[in-house]
Amino acid sequence: MTERWATPGSILSLFAARGDEFSARNLATAAHRVAKFGGKNRDIQRDRRVIALAAACRRCIVEFDAQALANAAWAFATVRVDAPDLFAAIADAAPSRLGEFISQNFSNTAWAFATAGIEAPHFFAAIADAAISRLWEFNPQDLACTAWAFATARVEARMFFAAIADVARSRLDEFSPQGLANTAWAFATARVEAPTLYAAIARAVPSRLGEFNAQGFANVAWAFATARIEAPMLFAAIAGAAASSRLREFNPQGLANTAWAFATAGVEAPELFAAIAGVAPSRLGEFKPQELANTAWAFATAGIEAPRLFAAIADVAPSRLGEFKPQHLANTAWAFATAGVEAPMLFAAIAGAATSQVSTFSPQDFAIAAWAFATAGIEAPMLFAAIADAACSQLGEFNPQDFANTAWAFASSRIEAPQLFAAIASAAPSRLGKFKPQHLANAAWAFATMNVKAPELFAAIASEALSRLGEFKPQHLANTAWAFATMNVKAPQLFDAIALAAPSLLDEFNAQGLANTAWAFATAGIEAPELFATIDRAVSSLLLEEFDPQNRANTARAFASTEPAPPRFFRAAPSLLGEFIPQNLANTAWAFASTGIEAPQLFDAIAVAAPSLLGGFHPQDLANTAWAFACVDWKKDPEFFAKLACFSVTELDALDDRGLSQLHLASLHATLEWPGRSFPLSNHQRILREANQRWNPTPSQLQRDVATALDRVGWAYVFEHVTEEGLSLDMAQPDTKRAVEVDGPYHYLKRTRVENGATRFKSRLLRRLGWNVVHIPFFEWDALDSEREQDSYLRARLLQLSMRNT
Repeated sequence: MTERWATPGSILSLFAARGDEFSARNLATAAHRVAKFGGKNRDIQRDRRVIALAAACRRCIVEFDAQALANAAWAFATVRVDAPDLFAAIADAAPSRLGEFISQNFSNTAWAFATAGIEAPHFFAAIADAAISRLWEFNPQDLACTAWAFATARVEARMFFAAIADVARSRLDEFSPQGLANTAWAFATARVEAPTLYAAIARAVPSRLGEFNAQGFANVAWAFATARIEAPMLFAAIAGAAASSRLREFNPQGLANTAWAFATAGVEAPELFAAIAGVAPSRLGEFKPQELANTAWAFATAGIEAPRLFAAIADVAPSRLGEFKPQHLANTAWAFATAGVEAPMLFAAIAGAATSQVSTFSPQDFAIAAWAFATAGIEAPMLFAAIADAACSQLGEFNPQDFANTAWAFASSRIEAPQLFAAIASAAPSRLGKFKPQHLANAAWAFATMNVKAPELFAAIASEALSRLGEFKPQHLANTAWAFATMNVKAPQLFDAIALAAPSLLDEFNAQGLANTAWAFATAGIEAPELFATIDRAVSSLLLEEFDPQNRANTARAFASTEPAPPRFFRAAPSLLGEFIPQNLANTAWAFASTGIEAPQLFDAIAVAAPSLLGGFHPQDLANTAWAFACVDWKKDPEFFAKLACFSVTELDALDDRGLSQLHLASLHATLEWPGRSFPLSNHQRILREANQRWNPTPSQLQRDVATALDRVGWAYVFEHVTEEGLSLDMAQPDTKRAVEVDGPYHYLKRTRVENGATRFKSRLLRRLGWNVVHIPFFEWDALDSEREQDSYLRARLLQLSMRNT
């Protein structure tokens, strides 16, 4: 067997003929020679005589010395023969002989067990214990091989790895390129921190890259990316060497791992990615599912546009999705969604494959898949339903990002999943301390978007966000405020904190963020004048085109509700009204009318844009629009009011007292302006008038105090008089058409002494109807210190009233 002419076949023939005469040493030698000269020969691997040789070795294992044990293990791992009984026997016999092992015996035996996929944790532990004090005897190949074996076998041996790192670090110049690559790969795979070793490898590799093979390139890059080790010069050297001409030597795994490594490490290497994108498409048929998924993921993560590569993956993947694991399915969908690549056929195929596998999904797979389909705008109701059912039982394993992304995905896709949202609302609050600001904001946004009430969750989010607002980005602030306002959750401290935090960041807000923030504060009824002043400046500095119609309308309405005037640049809105939907038109008109801002060109433009859209107006939109045009005394075209009235009449049953009251005032305006014309609302005056009376506020204490003072000065009046037209007056003399109106704070624009649009509107109607009215502003009345001052003040005002009549 030791003759030079011996071949694997001749050795096996000799064993078959005279194997019963072989000693333990002969058996080990035969196995070693067969593997050394024929390990890659598939015919040898399938030869029954090799199985018989393994069985003979097992029977004689107690007679094997240290070298024989190592050789036998190495041999049968090399020829890739399934021999679990032999490896089990070696694992039992070897520990008592480890003291006799030389360094190569240690490395070869560990390599053999790892290569054969034999789980033998106790045996590996014994090797580590025996070898740790002798690592200085190991040559570089043995060190690299042993580290590789322990990592491949997934053996926990941190002290052993630390010892290998100490020995290897000082001898890296003796390592072969493969040894350097395997060592880096082993430490990364084992998740062992060894910063000084990595730093030494990073210094050693660049000057020797010409000696590396393709797998070495890929393994080093993968290792440093997996270990999260920053090594910009190393990555730059690998990118340059690989992209130049070597990529065609890479196998599919090498291409995928290299792309994955650079994307994971966040290293920009456009030329390398371009080279991979050029080489990979023609070879995708050789890629395994994980390699397809990782390649797509890498290009999406790196933000590299590669339409040809993505198109090729989209063509190849659907027919192979049955081989994809859940993670591969989720990551592929994520990659296409993130890259913004439209691939409806691929998404449809992934949806089908994922639905059938959803019971095996991890929490991260649930979240990624749902997020991807939502982001790509792909409808997949069966997949979402399956995720909703399966995810509920695994929420205890969800991390913060999984919670937030899953909720966000269902909300973005408008998929109702009450049980899932209820489960998230129950599980998430106790874990909010680990949520990032984006997760907190997205969770709140999702529940608000789906209108799912979750008071405990919102209370927990408010508490957590309050202590961390300094970490929030503008979008997070805007979405959080929007969510709390939408759900009508009272959180004054949170809103106050947002009002303080937002102004310093407003330069970073986009149009939607500004609009949502303003809308949220207005809807929540939170006064924040400094915030709104800052928003006004920020809005005015942006181009009008950056605000879509919804944002423009929401911002105008928000300012109308809380501030003296809409943002300054909104006065330029008429040129863009053609893009508005009915609600935008109605809200914009209402906003300008409420603040009393004169904007004739805006209302003329709305009057042109609205008629063709009236069929799409909600009932309240019709009422808001009719009231707004009447409020600003718009009287260019009675036909516009007639059209509004026609549509409004059909929606009266859908309106509350507020809407009916608005229509009452609009109808009265039209009747006064065009007395000879009949409007459809005229036939419903009783209903409208009664609603207007119900909607009017009850008498305030201020009104009663003024009434008492009028009694003292002897001015007779009817308290809360209602005119024939249905307008209410605080104190009136119907016969002479004189009246006293007491104007509380709600009659004025916020924080000003300027009458709002509604107050001006009512005053104008009363004047048209022949009434002489004197107004008592709350701020003037509050300044009076005594009844004597009050009486004197009233006599002067009443004198003005009398003089007007004369």
